[in-house]
Amino acid sequence: MYIFIICYLLFMPSSHLMAQDLEEIEENFSNKKINLNLNNKARVLSLRDAIEEGLRKNSLQMIRKYRFELNEISYQDSKDDFYFPNINLTMKTNPDHHVDNFYRDTDLNAESPQTPHGSIGLEIEDYTLFNWGKDYLEFLNAQETYERTKESLVEQRRELRFQIIAEYFNLARQREIVQVYKKRLNHTSFIYRLAKEKLTLGKVKSQEFLQAKSLFLASHKNYHESLFQYYKIQESLAKILGYELETMFKPINQLKYKPLSLDIQDTSRFVAKNSPLIKEAQAEMKNSSRSYQKARKENLPLPKFSVKLGTYQRSFSSSGYEDTYRTFNQSKNIEVAASLNMSWRIYGSGGFFNSRKTETSFYNKRISEIKLREARRESEVANRMTHSRIHYLERKFRATSEELKNAQRAFDKTIDNYIASKTTFPDVNYVLDELIQSKIDLENTKYEHLLEKLTLATLMGVDDFAGEQFDRLVVE
Repeated sequence: MYIFIICYLLFMPSSHLMAQDLEEIEENFSNKKINLNLNNKARVLSLRDAIEEGLRKNSLQMIRKYRFELNEISYQDSKDDFYFPNINLTMKTNPDHHVDNFYRDTDLNAESPQTPHGSIGLEIEDYTLFNWGKDYLEFLNAQETYERTKESLVEQRRELRFQIIAEYFNLARQREIVQVYKKRLNHTSFIYRLAKEKLTLGKVKSQEFLQAKSLFLASHKNYHESLFQYYKIQESLAKILGYELETMFKPINQLKYKPLSLDIQDTSRFVAKNSPLIKEAQAEMKNSSRSYQKARKENLPLPKFSVKLGTYQRSFSSSGYEDTYRTFNQSKNIEVAASLNMSWRIYGSGGFFNSRKTETSFYNKRISEIKLREARRESEVANRMTHSRIHYLERKFRATSEELKNAQRAFDKTIDNYIASKTTFPDVNYVLDELIQSKIDLENTKYEHLLEKLTLATLMGVDDFAGEQFDRLVVE
């Protein structure tokens, strides 16, 4: 009898049923296939392809490549200024060299000389031999900034890679959730049709039929809401990968769950050594300490020792040319000179004897020390909290996996009993909700576990864990 009812619902028209108000929805759902086929016009994309294309096409990463070159140029300038004297090629002529006339005064018959007068030379600027370490402190600050900028660009590239991995698996997660809601819609459509048939046969009351109808409508709404989220993630991934925002992707890799194999002592050592937050604070503290030392020295009457290397020059005119070499005061002496150029403020900005400038440098140094101490504390706390969240999610994943197995068995048993009129609609609704929610919780837990591991890797300053590469966390 029950087999006959199921066959009747699946294959026979329901012309004698009551109101056909949901028939159009079901027909659109099954025939038009709008939003059902997630593969239409979608670009097939693996995780490794996503990472490769994102690192190559992402606009921010392209900008970082030029920032790297700018950083190299800036450091090379600082290095040359510190180690070598500036050598300039100079060329000049007299400003009134005659070329042609627009108007000529015939009375005075005056004109500029037609032969140019000028010079071409090689000028070597004064080179500082000793400045009490002030130039050296400035160079060390430039070097520290250069090294930290290089590290920061690498860290930003790593962050982009993690962002691509997270968004790719977010799309794969939402795709699975869409399929879960689609399955729920199929289940509720069957339950709704079965309730209509039972109502016609007088086996259920109209209340149960209306409940089945509401369940089907809610499933229809939830399904399209999940599709809406799916397309939003599509747009986000396209933006990260450098594609047009309307580009659609079909992720072919599913996230593989893998428990964390590192203990907190291992990660703590990496965090203390490689944490971007700590490195940034360390660089700032070193620079502010050197700036304070420089500020103190600049407030002392310390002479600067430099060597005057002079200029080799060839002068030319109508009478010929002349080669000359001069250092200073029209002499050819190469001398080491000591000079003093100091000014102390008595009253006004900067304070008495420039005391406020020195105090400002000192306070900046103290602030950077506090920032470094706080960065170390925050990094250690973040490490411990991330470990706690990862272990919590691992326990939750194991519990949810068992819950899903039990929910599937309970649903199969309950739906058989409902077909046989041995159970009520609320029981069917309850086990269906449990089944759907278990599937969604499992996908969400896997994804949240991945995000926490990426957060931990960022804190540790590493691209991958030992023995675990994030771009290989895919189901084979």
